[in-house]
Amino acid sequence: MAIFQLSSLLNKNLIKINTSSKTLEEAYQELLEEICDKFKLPLGCDELFDRIIARDKEASTVFPTGVAIPHARIEDLDDAIIAIAIPKEPIKTKTGPVKMLVMVVSGTRQSTLYLHILQCIIKVSKDTELFNKLLSIKKPEEFINIASDSKYVLTKNVTVADIMTTNIFFAKDDMTIKELGNLFHDNKFGFAPVLDKNNKFVGEVTILELLMSAFPDYTNYLGNLQFLKTFEPFERLLKDENKILVRDVMRETDITLSPDSTLIEALFTMKKSKRRHLPIVVKDKVVGIISFTDIFKKVIKG
Repeated sequence: MAIFQLSSLLNKNLIKINTSSKTLEEAYQELLEEICDKFKLPLGCDELFDRIIARDKEASTVFPTGVAIPHARIEDLDDAIIAIAIPKEPIKTKTGPVKMLVMVVSGTRQSTLYLHILQCIIKVSKDTELFNKLLSIKKPEEFINIASDSKYVLTKNVTVADIMTTNIFFAKDDMTIKELGNLFHDNKFGFAPVLDKNNKFVGEVTILELLMSAFPDYTNYLGNLQFLKTFEPFERLLKDENKILVRDVMRETDITLSPDSTLIEALFTMKKSKRRHLPIVVKDKVVGIISFTDIFKKVIKG
């Protein structure tokens, strides 16, 4: 396993303390100006900025721990450049306040290195004592020294915990499917772990199960439903949405992952079980959800 210190990739001239940026966009521009000033890159600053903003629109790069990790990949760059900003006041975002920004500009052939950096920064941000120590530094050199002394190193092991969604909403097994539909709509997500009245994890439900509740059981035994020319099933769904409960349509969860499962294990499990989402469980409690979209957006697209 390759192991090296995060500090080996840091440059004191690219660590900015007490920045005055009020928005992520302002912070991005400030960091990019420093990067473009100190490195001769194949792309201009404006185009890099556009790529980072486009990446943010695909999926937020802000993590609940208070760190944002914007990233851009460009051709003909054989290294990874890290620029860090610690704003004077946390920057407000939909995901939560951002206390530190770690911008990574890397080559298209440096995907593995980017994953190492991502994993390490997230773990650092979860270490409250260390994270607060980094936030309170007065000089860039202090940041590098603290990073050198920390136990966190870059390795090739990227786990489910590094990219899973932790902002989870739950369905109750005694909810009606109308309430479930509202839950999916409000959260703009089509998967939910299901809890019973004692808050015990008892199953999972997706928007597909909700929609399929419109069809009578006998249709499971038919080869096709071409004979249904009307909206009859959905009329049934709308008619009975206050009567059908989540426990009637959910499926029991027989497949879960732990936070330390590898991404390869997650992908293999999804493929084998034909699941798009998997709950991450610790001691019978759901602590996160991982989906193929998480892996695609946060790993493949970076």
